[in-house]
Amino acid sequence: MAPPPETEPSSDIELALRVQEGDEEAFRTLMERHLQRLRSFLALRAPVPDLIDEVAHDAFVFAYQNLADFKEGSMQPWLRSIAHNLLRDRLKAYARESVKHERYSEMVRWEMALEASDKPVSDESDRLAACLEKLRHHQRTMIELRYEQQLSSEEIARRTGRSTLAVRTLLMRVRQQLRKCIESAPQQSPA
Repeated sequence: MAPPPETEPSSDIELALRVQEGDEEAFRTLMERHLQRLRSFLALRAPVPDLIDEVAHDAFVFAYQNLADFKEGSMQPWLRSIAHNLLRDRLKAYARESVKHERYSEMVRWEMALEASDKPVSDESDRLAACLEKLRHHQRTMIELRYEQQLSSEEIARRTGRSTLAVRTLLMRVRQQLRKCIESAPQQSPA
């Protein structure tokens, strides 16, 4: 006669004791019993889906390493508490990293502005003035309306009888033309 199949222990405490004695199958049983509910718990709290599996995995690793601290009842509340703390720590770390990246970006912007301010202004403005002189009359008119009078593309279109798209396209092309002209103009050496 074959021995009766082993029944699954009903108590999480009993399974935890078996895990502490080296029974890995007991831990698999605990994971199967609690993983889906833990993932559901995390899915309601994690801002990005990638965190759900990562934090669930880390919660089970922590639980395995600290199984002696599990004392009574269902393991689910204990796992949720572990997962909640791990998720909170990850979100705090992410927030700190975001602040660091923002500060770094701001510092780079300041350094770039400082570099730009070190360039001789008169040289650039002289080159720009020379390039503006090379523009056709209607191109110069568009630049004056946009940058001196600070009119929007829509207002320029109404004044000139062109479509807004045509105005935007023309302005883009004139800016490109000016950029090329300024970059190709010979730079004056400092006196």
